[in-house]
Amino acid sequence: MSQLDMFGAAPVDEGNLVGLKVKLDRPVDRERPCCRNVCIISAGKRPHAGELHCADCGQHRGWLSKPTAQWIEHVVTRFGAPTTPIVVRKSEEARPAENSR
Repeated sequence: MSQLDMFGAAPVDEGNLVGLKVKLDRPVDRERPCCRNVCIISAGKRPHAGELHCADCGQHRGWLSKPTAQWIEHVVTRFGAPTTPIVVRKSEEARPAENSR
């Protein structure tokens, strides 16, 4: 039986994601790119679901969050392993609508 993480989200099977390539398209990746911004997912350290390393030079590029890992896992489960890297972007919160008077 798998155990829920401390925030109550469904568990992620990190083993299914290890070795997959993702293309980073976060603001920091546009400001300070590393090679082609393509990373390989490796095993992470809690509380992260995975670690991102540059596919070209091996430099640490960040951590894979559990919600992002769950989304990638869902895509891979539904459509199979991708032939090109999945693009990972930073989600932006919707700005509140201004009241017009």
